[in-house]
Amino acid sequence: MNQFADTIGSSSRFATRIARSFLLLAMLTVSMVGAVAYNRGRNALENAAYSRLQMTATLKQKEITRWLESCEEDFLLIADFPTVQTDIQTLLLEPELSTAYQDAYTRLLSYFANIQETKPKFTEISIQDRANQIILSTNPERKGKYEMATNLTEIESVIEGEKFAPNFYRSPAGRPAITYARKIYDDSGNVRQGMLLANLNLKRIDDIISERTGLDETGETYLVGIISNRTAFLSGSESLPLVDGPTSEGIEAAFQGENSKGEYNNYAGEPVIGVYRWLLGQDIALLAEMGQAEAFAPARQLAVAIVLVGLCAAGVLLIGVSRLARQLSESRRKIEQYSQQLEETAAIANTANRAKSEFLANMSHELRTPLNAILGFAQLMQRDSDRYSSQSRHLGIISRSGEHLLNLINDVLSMSKIEAGRATFDPTSFDLRSMLLAIEEMLRMRADSKAIGLSVQIEESVPQFIKTDEVKLRQVLVNLLGNAIKFTQKGTVSLSVSKEDNIKLADDNQPVLKDPHRLEFDKQPLFFIIKDTGVGIAADELPHLFDPFFQSSKTRTTQQGTGLGLAISQRFVKMMGGEIAVESKLNEGSAFSFSILAQPASLDELTIKPLGEVVGLAPEQPAYRVLVVEDIFASRELMVVLLSDIGFDVRAVENGEQAIATYQSWQPHLIWMDMRLPVIDGYKATKRIRQIEANRGIVVKIIAITASVFEKEKAAILASGCDDFVRKPFKAHILFEKMARHLGVRYRYKHEPYNDRALSVRTVEIDEIEQSSTIQTSVAAAPVLPIPAVPISTAPTSAAPVSKNSLEAISDMPIDWLRQFHQAAIAVDAEALYQLIDKIPAEQHLLADRLIDLAQNFCFDELIALTQTYV
Repeated sequence: MNQFADTIGSSSRFATRIARSFLLLAMLTVSMVGAVAYNRGRNALENAAYSRLQMTATLKQKEITRWLESCEEDFLLIADFPTVQTDIQTLLLEPELSTAYQDAYTRLLSYFANIQETKPKFTEISIQDRANQIILSTNPERKGKYEMATNLTEIESVIEGEKFAPNFYRSPAGRPAITYARKIYDDSGNVRQGMLLANLNLKRIDDIISERTGLDETGETYLVGIISNRTAFLSGSESLPLVDGPTSEGIEAAFQGENSKGEYNNYAGEPVIGVYRWLLGQDIALLAEMGQAEAFAPARQLAVAIVLVGLCAAGVLLIGVSRLARQLSESRRKIEQYSQQLEETAAIANTANRAKSEFLANMSHELRTPLNAILGFAQLMQRDSDRYSSQSRHLGIISRSGEHLLNLINDVLSMSKIEAGRATFDPTSFDLRSMLLAIEEMLRMRADSKAIGLSVQIEESVPQFIKTDEVKLRQVLVNLLGNAIKFTQKGTVSLSVSKEDNIKLADDNQPVLKDPHRLEFDKQPLFFIIKDTGVGIAADELPHLFDPFFQSSKTRTTQQGTGLGLAISQRFVKMMGGEIAVESKLNEGSAFSFSILAQPASLDELTIKPLGEVVGLAPEQPAYRVLVVEDIFASRELMVVLLSDIGFDVRAVENGEQAIATYQSWQPHLIWMDMRLPVIDGYKATKRIRQIEANRGIVVKIIAITASVFEKEKAAILASGCDDFVRKPFKAHILFEKMARHLGVRYRYKHEPYNDRALSVRTVEIDEIEQSSTIQTSVAAAPVLPIPAVPISTAPTSAAPVSKNSLEAISDMPIDWLRQFHQAAIAVDAEALYQLIDKIPAEQHLLADRLIDLAQNFCFDELIALTQTYV
């Protein structure tokens, strides 16, 4: 008994030592990882913050310089105008009571008032005589007063490349001010008779500085200069009052002529990370700053999260290690005392391995549910965050890491289910084309990020609705296409779907799928082939490619995945009654092909059903005015009756000219616009309405009605200004769904709808399907299932920040277009620029919007530089 007790005590001490050592190592590891993560994250955030602040400061500096130079040029144009020169001479030389003086005074005052009204950059224009007394001003209260010469910024001419420094002074209201001045000489050009003065409207500088472009909540930009020999704010993001003596390390460095960056305390004593520069052309300092706490908060949050997750994981692993240590100790004790029971112990171990596989299969739901919740909330937070903020980037990292972890868990659980005999074939009816659209859309961003072409081709004979195991088919396609994109660095990845008896690979024309007619009587074979131009697979590795945990030498270096994807795909394809095969050549690409059994289905068999018949408008809604533009009487009458019966206020016209007139007089909320109309067609009518709308500021929704099935027609419709389109013949629920989407209309239904959550999820899926246009097929688009009426705001929204890629897309335009655009920019021909922008395809609307923005803001130098490399 004593020997037995000693053995138990020794085993307990052994387990305790192992657990203690593991805990110590785990805490050290977690602490090191947290510290490294914080330092790396802080450095990355610091560099990102500097880049954003530098970009913000540069943009504001350019805009301020451009605005001051524009004011200078406009002022000189006014001063050099011959009539103005003549009338000013008359005022300065003729008696005040003379007719010539009065006529000149009236003309100048009217002209200056018109200039001030059309060019709000000038708040006052006045004339000063030789005694510095104002004799004429657009501000009547200023007439007869004196203007100090030290306050003036004298301008004689614009010299290219010359540094221009306006003189800031304190206005009587206590705000910074700039006054441009031009001397007026007599006919000899030697004797000064007076001066032409113009006060600048510095609100534009305030607006430029106050824009929070690229800055977070604590971000701030402001100007500091010298006024009355004292340091003072000239402008700021919070319209700071003029306060004497603001000072900080950044301000002092900027006044010394330094253009740099750093971490310091700002004028309010708060620690900031800032960029400062001396604007030599204006003799003022520009500073862009943001709080250090906000800038580095994500790094601290990431480090804390890593430490907490690491400690939790260490705790869980500690329990496992403790149990394992006790099991090892118990096993050693049993081996020492009961060596004769070795065979029984081995049998117990085999039973435990089988139990492990069954346990993992049973844990599928418990593992996937919390991880999916983490991913879902990360995506919600990412949508709500500022797109260019560091918080959004870290949420993206969390989301992508979670998705990667979910894929690994799915692979392990799928293989465990298969090994445990728990995987089953669960056929459902679904829309095959919609599923392929969703997969292509999901993988499109990954392919675009690597500049890889991704295409999907579906033969006309392939049925749209089929019945098989949708989940397994989706996983097989995602596995194969995901691998193809992952291991392809350049070239293309393609998916082909057909009903042919055999699919032959392009390389050696060897059939990979044979004898499909062995399948069941009521099912049809479908064939899929995925080709890529990636790294390929060596011939000696092909026989082992579908083995669990196998990774080829070319793909093993990526350190990604579990090596289970192809093994799972093979098992799933067999469960769906098909075969899978592969052909590949090293460094030339691969081609995976497989077949499945699929039973044709109909729309009525789909899991998602229509909501039911719309019987009227829900209460407490505005009276929606709807205009129907249709030249065919039967079609026009159909829509009028259909919409009127529901409760809409409907009017109908039969051509584009009548549509424009009715829009102006009636102001409908929505217009159903047939595109082929007499007198004025739908395209021209839509463009004209959009022009009128821009002047009125009243937004109207326009939905096109077309019988065309071609994608190029869709692009032309959207480019003309339509918000959406419906193809003929249409179903009533399609019209109601479109109006719900664009106006936020709510309906009453004949039957009770589904719950809101299910409907909102389905709305997103249908939106994604309708917006995708990359699948190449020879048949009409899949019918759209009706979706619930989800209220959508019709108020105009502010434009989202345009990414850098929107301008890079100009390289896709034809060379002739680029040359014409370059010449129009050089000639400062805005009308020609707008005509060329109208020719940009609809899918490049971000590029078109950005070019319009540059043209409207007179950024012709940027437009010239943008197209210089292509001409």
